[in-house]
Amino acid sequence: MSQAGPDLDGKEQRIAQIPSLLTSSLRAVLDAFGSDILSLHAHGSVETNNATIIEDLREYGLSREQETHHRLTLNYEQIHGDGEPANPLTEDACEQLLSEVEAVLDAEHQTVDPDLTVTSLTVRVTDPRLQEVTPAQSPEFDLTFVADPAEPPVREPTKRRNADQGLYSELGFNLTNLNLRSVVETETKFHKQSDGRYLSWGGPEDIRPRAPDRLAIRINQHVLPDEYGILKPYTVIDDSVLELVEDDVDNIDGQSTAIDGDA
Repeated sequence: MSQAGPDLDGKEQRIAQIPSLLTSSLRAVLDAFGSDILSLHAHGSVETNNATIIEDLREYGLSREQETHHRLTLNYEQIHGDGEPANPLTEDACEQLLSEVEAVLDAEHQTVDPDLTVTSLTVRVTDPRLQEVTPAQSPEFDLTFVADPAEPPVREPTKRRNADQGLYSELGFNLTNLNLRSVVETETKFHKQSDGRYLSWGGPEDIRPRAPDRLAIRINQHVLPDEYGILKPYTVIDDSVLELVEDDVDNIDGQSTAIDGDA
């Protein structure tokens, strides 16, 4: 949390910074995180319409139309055994997944590559710079992101950052961002000494986000891809109102990292 204090109306307020990805593209997520992905859920669909004239009745204008709906759902969970995972998202595996997406969801009217919209994502990150700003005993963390509707201040920046992929204009994606929901020290998940949760947020309806500034800043700087990563500043007022601070995101296209002096 940061910038705690009363506002002009005497209400207690603070700013919570939430790391976020201004995209929900499967292609972008696979490119950014690849084999670091522990779980990933995504879906996509396309409709095709084939119309043909019935030759024997052409003079009467009779035609036949057939609509076909194709849908793909990806529910990936990394399988762990002894040693290395059995099904990591290697470069070859990612290429195979995207090849199937192209084969099933390609449509004649599209001028962009087919894609799936990601609804949730967990990645495993090993970075001592995150450990330095938490009580963690190890540098390995699991970060979980969930798709939420893009708030008005970030709708246009989200569109611009994904413009070349045609996600919204051609593929019909909903306008969403992948917001960070939790940061958990991996080791605690196995040994259960504590919950090891150093950032937690239940989404836009959660008015009590726990997002330490230094940790949020380092995740934005060192984990999120520059092309899509931002810090979303939410104002929490009297623990009853949570709003994205519009003034702070007006120039979000120019945001790359936030600095707190030692991040």
